[in-house]
Amino acid sequence: QGCVIARSLQACRIPVQVFSFLSVRGYTVLQRFLGYEDMQAEDTQRIFQYFAAGWNRDGLALRGAGQLMKDAPAKNRLLIILTDASPNDDRRIPADPGKRQFVSQDYSGKAGTDDTAREARALRRQGIHLCGILTGSGGDTHAAREIFGNDFVRIEKMERFADAAGVLIRRQIEKLTMG
Repeated sequence: QGCVIARSLQACRIPVQVFSFLSVRGYTVLQRFLGYEDMQAEDTQRIFQYFAAGWNRDGLALRGAGQLMKDAPAKNRLLIILTDASPNDDRRIPADPGKRQFVSQDYSGKAGTDDTAREARALRRQGIHLCGILTGSGGDTHAAREIFGNDFVRIEKMERFADAAGVLIRRQIEKLTMG
């Protein structure tokens, strides 16, 4: 799906960057498959090196994405996230007595979603538009709404991917050009 989106945006001469993230032993690792300077169709082949592994501390990954997007060669920036909207990490959120949280908590469920939504709001304040594409039947629609507002689509059947993702991305681009 990432390759299809990247190639489609490149065909429209829109600079694209593709990366994945996962958390391993307390570290969130971002792997960039495609950079803004990679505008050839064959460059997108690196996306196929992706593999699912580890945990996912989504809030921290969004913060990293914001850093990676600072050097975007265009004024308008759109972050498209392929996700299950279920932040879940093996490292707990430490206690924060300043916020009256005296016990650490799991990075999952409401706590993980709240952290991710907070980082999504921070990206929006930086002028980055973001949207989510949930695939499969396992995606958490309630969490997606908390994180993305109405800027997400849930795709349960891959036959609908191109149509549903296309409509979402077109809406996002229209928002960028109108605003």
